[in-house]
Amino acid sequence: MRLRLAAVWLSAIALGGAAPVFARSPYGASGGVGSLVSVSLEVDGRATPLYPAPDGSGRYYLEAWRGARYAVRLANRTGERLGVLLTVDGLNSISGERSPAGPRSPGRMYVLYPWDDTVVQGWRTSLEDVRQFTFVDEERSYAMRSGKAGGRLGWIEVEIYRELRPVPRPWPHWPYRPDDGRPDDGEPREEGRREPKAKDDSASAARDGIAERAPAPPATAAPSYPGTGWGPRAEDPVRVVSFDPEPAPAERITLRYEYASALRALGILPRSWWTRDRLRDRERGDEGFARPPIH
Repeated sequence: MRLRLAAVWLSAIALGGAAPVFARSPYGASGGVGSLVSVSLEVDGRATPLYPAPDGSGRYYLEAWRGARYAVRLANRTGERLGVLLTVDGLNSISGERSPAGPRSPGRMYVLYPWDDTVVQGWRTSLEDVRQFTFVDEERSYAMRSGKAGGRLGWIEVEIYRELRPVPRPWPHWPYRPDDGRPDDGEPREEGRREPKAKDDSASAARDGIAERAPAPPATAAPSYPGTGWGPRAEDPVRVVSFDPEPAPAERITLRYEYASALRALGILPRSWWTRDRLRDRERGDEGFARPPIH
């Protein structure tokens, strides 16, 4: 599994995305949503279910857990190289720049070779490291803290680009991994390791308020909504390659994440059967028999 950073500048635009669609099967086969590239989410290292939007918008929803780290799994389902532009909370996951919904502007993308399967762990800070995607309250999100927040907090957007001039490959079912020396822009290529291991950066995580999963706020508190924070550092090497994309994306996928209470309010998750309507109880005045006092 290798991850490649395209030496190409493009922009991302807004995308379009009940029974859950499980991101990966328990037998390890690639799953997720999307036809050219399978897109799925792993929360704290485990696949999480995706719920189709009931309004027919094509979006998929997933539950966010405060303090949990997540990663985006990408699996190329084709025999060609594809460019993947990943936007989180309206920001390019590589450059950290806002991706406007209007006229197109430059943006960095990842490149998947034929049949490649890889994981994007976080905001890229170099060719060697990332800061892990972490669910936090939106005021602690990277977008808010960097002053770049827009209207797409809680959105994970993916655009898939075909190559304008595909690289010839010797076999239809095996990745073509050329050794081209240097890309067109002269940057050196760097080979990535197969299984990047996260570095322990608990001190930094504590400063960012995401060292561990925090409890949900009390019911009387104002409702909170999730964003993606600047999590602990993780080792995740990539190398730069040349990739000439087609002018428009061939596929767009949108995922939306919310806390469970918001998903229930949106009708994505069913309401808990044990939820009590206190006002209705008071109105009926028939709660049953006498019970010992609690206090």
